[in-house]
Amino acid sequence: MKIFFDGEELPLSGESSSKEDVLTSVKEAAAKKGMLVTSVEVDGTELDEEAFLALSGGVEARFSGRPLREFLAETLSDAAAYQKRLAAGLGTAADRLEEDKTREGLELVGQAAEGIGWILNVAGNSRILLGLQEGDVARGLDELSGALAPELEKASSLMEEGKHLELAYTIRVGIIPHIENLGGLLDSMGEMIEGPVQ
Repeated sequence: MKIFFDGEELPLSGESSSKEDVLTSVKEAAAKKGMLVTSVEVDGTELDEEAFLALSGGVEARFSGRPLREFLAETLSDAAAYQKRLAAGLGTAADRLEEDKTREGLELVGQAAEGIGWILNVAGNSRILLGLQEGDVARGLDELSGALAPELEKASSLMEEGKHLELAYTIRVGIIPHIENLGGLLDSMGEMIEGPVQ
């Protein structure tokens, strides 16, 4: 099988390279160019990575990439916009719990928990890609993670115990301020995209 990345043929060692080896080689070639692999076509048919790995034939595989900088800028922009909706949604969840609309409030809390996990994952991965080990943003992320984790655990316990008014208070005082602070950190990382990306 001939392998191409962004129009250039990639020489592979050995005729019978496994699909895993091919994918690893393509990702390494992309990384050297500061890119991520975004798509693959085998003999003109677009596949996802899983389908490519399961493929048993093919004459030509064409991989395309996208600059990591561009992807990271877009991801941080999406996360910053989502952070504002997340903070507002948490406020609405607390409102519902205080209004004794427990079921609706708990549904919103569940959705917010997923959102918090996603946005913290984005912040952590972006920190790695930007190589932030020191400085104000790195310190801010460490402090935020350290302060937010016990508040999330407390909220989880209160939810299990059915203490909905205390849960609403914990959301307002212990969680929302940290999510709001995260917005500034995401904005700062977005401004760093002009600098080196790991």
